Formats: sequence, structure tokens, C-alpha cells
Amino acid sequence: MKHDLDEVYRDLEKANITVLPYRFRHLKSVSLADEKVVGIDHSKIDGYAEEYTILIHEKGHFDSGAFYTMSSPYPLKEQAERRADRAAILQYIPLEELRDCLAGGIVEIWDLAEHFGVTEEFMRKSIGYYRDILGISL
Repeated sequence: MKHDLDEVYRDLEKANITVLPYRFRHLKSVSLADEKVVGIDHSKIDGYAEEYTILIHEKGHFDSGAFYTMSSPYPLKEQAERRADRAAILQYIPLEELRDCLAGGIVEIWDLAEHFGVTEEFMRKSIGYYRDILGISL
């Protein structure tokens, strides 16, 4: 599987989701469900892996239908964020490819993150999701 920004932008476009640059005060990105828009602040993003990770996460909000408002209670926000991460993991960190990497000797978090084009933090979440939530032996 190809893991690059062009792929994610094409996926967003196919889903009729518009990505717009926007300067936020505190946020790096936001998804607006009704408008089918992702706003992203490139000035706050530190490199390729972070942009890729942000975009797959934001697409995960649309794929899972997990949205909230700023006034939503914290537990609802956390639940929506987890659902968005899980949708992104299932689509962009497929289990079989992850297993193939591990079997092929790519076992360090940084190396796996580089292979999948994501941040190390997101790679940890991905492994944790498969291992701890789904109970899959990697």
C-alpha cells in the first residue's frame, strides 16, 4: 500500500471532503461535518508525517461519523477522537501490512511509523488498538 499525502488528498477528494488552509489560534486542524470541510493550519504542522497523520485522523471523523462541538462534554469529545483514530488505523495501517512489516524485521516504532508515513505517537496508538482493544497478537 502506498502511504503518502497525495493518496490521502485523493481519498478526501473522492469522499467530497474539501481541505482548506486556515490559521487557527490553538488548533492544528478541524473537521466540519455538515460542510464536509477539513481546515488545516500548515503553520503549526511539523513535517510530512504530522500532516499525513492529521489528515487520516480527520478523514477518520468522516468515515466513522464521530463529530462533536466545542461545547460537547469531554467524554463525548474523547469518544469521537478515539473513533476517528480507529477508522484511520483500520484504513491506513492495515493489520496484514503491519504483520508483514513485523515479520520482515521492521519492529521499531520509528521504523514502522516511517513505513506507514505517520507519527510515532500514532503508530503506538495503532499497535495498541490492534493488540489491546481488538486482542490481536502481533
